[in-house]
Amino acid sequence: MSARTPRGKGTMGSRKHRGLEGLRSLVMAAALLAAAPLGLAAQGAAAAQASPAASAPAAAPSPADRFQALFDRTGDEGKLVARFVKMSLVTESEEKSGDCAILTSPEGLVMLVDAGAPECAEQVERCLDAMGVARLDAIMASHPHVDHIGGFARLLEKYSVGRLYTSRLEYPTAVFRGFMAAVKAKGIEVIYLEEGSAFSFGERVRAEVLNPEPEIRYYEGYPKNGTQFVNDRSLVVKFAYGASSMLFMGDVYTPREAELVAKYGERLKADLVKVGHHGADTSSSKGFARAVSPKLAVMMHDNLASLQVYKNWRKVGSAAYVTCIDGSVKVAGDEAGNWSVLTQSDRQSDFLP
Repeated sequence: MSARTPRGKGTMGSRKHRGLEGLRSLVMAAALLAAAPLGLAAQGAAAAQASPAASAPAAAPSPADRFQALFDRTGDEGKLVARFVKMSLVTESEEKSGDCAILTSPEGLVMLVDAGAPECAEQVERCLDAMGVARLDAIMASHPHVDHIGGFARLLEKYSVGRLYTSRLEYPTAVFRGFMAAVKAKGIEVIYLEEGSAFSFGERVRAEVLNPEPEIRYYEGYPKNGTQFVNDRSLVVKFAYGASSMLFMGDVYTPREAELVAKYGERLKADLVKVGHHGADTSSSKGFARAVSPKLAVMMHDNLASLQVYKNWRKVGSAAYVTCIDGSVKVAGDEAGNWSVLTQSDRQSDFLP
């Protein structure tokens, strides 16, 4: 499918107006046309003509929801596919639902990259069940913050898991300790990754690890005030399948991005980027966006974290998606470098280009 699904346009039929009633309908239609939201004006006018006594425009039709189509695995064979899961927290706190992406290899292996906040595990489970997943061939924990690993504990109770990819970064929290205890109790193989590591995802997808550094040196008092320290030790992994590639940035900040650009240069280029730190302005500098120059950029967040970051990706020619606006997003690349995109929802305005 195309990267954007065209929004539907309303239609307004014509009818003859006579006498006072006809004039009243025309006046009401004009008022509704002036007041109706963008894209709904024609519908509102039609409703007013049909019912002269109406005091408000007709309700807008429900937005399209392509959940079932998006999590249907038909047609995935022979492609590297990533499904970026829309999650949400029903809370007034400023906590994030976090990141979660479901990767499938050309042969059909399944890897879960992060699992969102603990409260979002049921939402992830719904997606996996819709795909017919009974076993996770691998899971990856990009870093130990709760909005990335919190959902794993519940998911490990239901799904068998082949192996865990993670870094050696220690993090003394109950959520992290509980996660690692569950991994040990289930007998899941743990493979520690660092800059220079590489592994295969099936027979035809190669993964290269660009971050974190092999020897992590902790500062005195860690982890107090350690948000950036932890985020900058996120796994940064580039998946390559023939001429198609995906770059997963974890939550790294702009200073670490600059280090990666200086170190890797052209090797950072990828067709798809999972945008760092949920699209916040701590990350995604203009220089980094130019270095990666992806066709597609996906941000997972409960809100649009930064309009400027969104624009940074658009300015380098990327089609940019945000799960809070587009819903879950499915991207699929074949061995020749051809990509398709399916969003769960249509955009309801033209606010974002």
